[in-house]
Amino acid sequence: MSLPLLPDRDCGGCVECCRVIPLNLPELAKPTGELCAYCVDGAGCSVHAIRPQTCRVWFCLWRVVELSDDWRPDRSGVIVRPDGVEDGIITLYVVRPTEFLGGEDFFATVAGWIAEGIEVALSIPGPVGTYPARAVVTDWLRPAVEAGYHPAFVDRVLRSLDRLAEHDFQPDGVTARYAVAS
Repeated sequence: MSLPLLPDRDCGGCVECCRVIPLNLPELAKPTGELCAYCVDGAGCSVHAIRPQTCRVWFCLWRVVELSDDWRPDRSGVIVRPDGVEDGIITLYVVRPTEFLGGEDFFATVAGWIAEGIEVALSIPGPVGTYPARAVVTDWLRPAVEAGYHPAFVDRVLRSLDRLAEHDFQPDGVTARYAVAS
């Protein structure tokens, strides 16, 4: 899937996707949750000009959708994943819980998506080398959203994350391999 990127918006020092996305390509393999060895934390890809095609075309929705700068994954702790968008599902991959999850911007945006009929899923990482846990939480969040009751919404988000943390995380089976040619 290739979505048009917003002009004048770039990743900057955010490298969250370089950490959480698993890759199993001939020239590059890295387990889920392991920072790519070609990534310079806070700066980006050291082989940017010759990075694999997968890395060239994958962007979080912060690069695509009009969201505030606070939504940038390294600031918010949330990666808005593009997979599922074409099916009407937005997955909020909570890399780490932050104060952003309790903020009005997060509440208003998620409430807006639910009001528009978009399904919302929450996801969290497991240990390095395991697939993340994910659950669609639209119906669970809807009562708080429809009531416009922000504290109940935050409580339901945090309870969902706690429940996801109890997940039986499955290994992704990827062994690190770095062989991008220069």
